[in-house]
Amino acid sequence: MQWKFSSIYSVGPSSYGDRRGLEQFVTSARVALQVLTIVIKFNAYLRQKGRSGSLSVNEGKRTRVRQSYLWVNRFVLGVVVAEPFTSPHDEVKHGNAIDFGITEANGSNRALSPDEFTVLHNLVAAHGGIWTGVNFGEPWHHEMATAAERELPFFDARERLAGTPPPGKPKPTPTPPPAPAPAPTIEEDDMPQKVESNETGSRYLIWPLSLNTIRKTDKDADEKARAASQADGVPFVKMSSPRIKLLLAMLDERIDAANASDKAIVKRAVTEAIRAEGAK
Repeated sequence: MQWKFSSIYSVGPSSYGDRRGLEQFVTSARVALQVLTIVIKFNAYLRQKGRSGSLSVNEGKRTRVRQSYLWVNRFVLGVVVAEPFTSPHDEVKHGNAIDFGITEANGSNRALSPDEFTVLHNLVAAHGGIWTGVNFGEPWHHEMATAAERELPFFDARERLAGTPPPGKPKPTPTPPPAPAPAPTIEEDDMPQKVESNETGSRYLIWPLSLNTIRKTDKDADEKARAASQADGVPFVKMSSPRIKLLLAMLDERIDAANASDKAIVKRAVTEAIRAEGAK
């Protein structure tokens, strides 16, 4: 069934008799949401039972011209109708009456089965309506806005039936799978200069803005140096103390220029390393 709504008072097209294909309306936007919510919940029952089709409104508000026509021709048409302008279908005084039917996939209309009518009556009662047709033998006839709502209607009932996203909430588009992350590369500036002092035997990992020192006297010094070399496959280069002191001085200048957050800690480490190399 194709659900289209031209206004907030619409409850979709009818598939019944001379109403077939004509959009039906109710008296208020709230009643429209109540009716459409009933349709959604009822259709869930149909699917649960393995049945096709959709609950639909055979007739909602009835124009006064149509009321007069039906009354005058009631015997010819073989219909039972209220006197003109007295029906709860009346577009002026009431407009809250709903006659329900089921629209099949091929567009034809059928009446509800006994178990379906029972489900319908309960849904109407939960959403502010009453089965008033019980008083004159019409199980399809209900009047909305005649009782307190026990359950709130779906605010997006129209969008659910029409298959469109609600206003302000665009339908999400599928997120494409993330592209495979490229293999990490080590930039030259991200690699430390690894030097080993000829004079002191200490090893230094001189980073762009930090310093790691492995003293010869440290516990497991050789193991630490081996692990550092294996991390990127670059061994320590032996170098004289004067050259190491020059590298450390350059690091000290970079730290000052960058104003690093741990500036004091790094500068202290650099000063200690320069002092150690200068003692030899």
